[in-house]
Amino acid sequence: MTTFDADRARWVTALALAGLLGCSAGPGEDADGTPPAAENTPAAPDTSPAAPTTPSAPGAGGDPTSAPGGSFTPSNEENPTPSGIDPTASSSGAGGDIDDDDGSEPAGAPSPVSSSDALIRGDAPTRESATRAGPFDVDVLTSGLRDGPDYGTQTLHVPVGAEPPFAGVVVVPGFVSPESSIRAWGPFLASHGIVTLTIGTNSGGDPPDVRADALLDGIETLKAEQSRAGGPLEGRLALDRFAVMGWSMGGGGTLIAANETPELRAAISLAAWSPGVRFTDNQVPTLLLAGSADPLAGGQSQGFFDSIPESTPKMLFEVAGGPHDIANNPSAAGGEIGRYGLSWMKVFLEGDERYRQFLLETPSSESDFRDNL
Repeated sequence: MTTFDADRARWVTALALAGLLGCSAGPGEDADGTPPAAENTPAAPDTSPAAPTTPSAPGAGGDPTSAPGGSFTPSNEENPTPSGIDPTASSSGAGGDIDDDDGSEPAGAPSPVSSSDALIRGDAPTRESATRAGPFDVDVLTSGLRDGPDYGTQTLHVPVGAEPPFAGVVVVPGFVSPESSIRAWGPFLASHGIVTLTIGTNSGGDPPDVRADALLDGIETLKAEQSRAGGPLEGRLALDRFAVMGWSMGGGGTLIAANETPELRAAISLAAWSPGVRFTDNQVPTLLLAGSADPLAGGQSQGFFDSIPESTPKMLFEVAGGPHDIANNPSAAGGEIGRYGLSWMKVFLEGDERYRQFLLETPSSESDFRDNL
């Protein structure tokens, strides 16, 4: 088990670096989308690593939305929010471990879906089909869900017309950043048949270990959908196929959750921040996405990658010139962020080996690319 008391001082320093993340939350917007209370805390010195002087990579803008035929509609919004979503909608949930305390299903719940076989959908993928939005429409829910105590807002993205059972992913944002900062992953993954819950945090300053708890609590909310009468996922989830994702401190939380929850199928960190922490117990296949021009978390993913055991499938993809939010949108880096993220989930979360070919290619936008596949 990893301890984090030694890093509390670093979190305090990070609070003074909120200005570096101003692009993630809107002006005057706190992690839950509400104006923050006035603070008079003096700023601490900037201890973030210097950004490498590499050429700028394509921006992280763009909102993948699914439509009949899987069309992809880019957008210039920095924090895209699909139409009809309320970023401040109250969350639903109660959390804890990925399993119920007694290992049993709630009373009246349908029998768990067996997913020992790989979840294979559609025609053989191509590089293009793995880069753009998928073939399925996406339903979006912000109400009627379980109210999880370990996280704030939530948006559930459900594939329409895809064959169940479905695997599930939970995605959490970074320091003082709202759910909308990572929400573009929801419609993108769901359009490819993966149920995705994007969440916000209870407090913008929640440290990585608290965000790990939020991710696992989000999985409890997905599991509750299996037995919610009349819900779109009633009896349709593969209860042994869950994954986690997160940005910045949420990326640190993702690595902590993977390190401590071996039953997870996959993990993807987005410019993870959790300085000095090692993940030597991680047995979960882990993809680390990062940017070489990240002034806050630059260089940390290399150490995280090295600390993960060689027996665990792992990959590091750093984008040349990529900023701190380079991996927040699957359309970034010419769509390579989405292709590698989707392919990782397809291979390790769903067991669809047809996507492994894309993981074995060297991305054109990389400044550091390594793996043990």
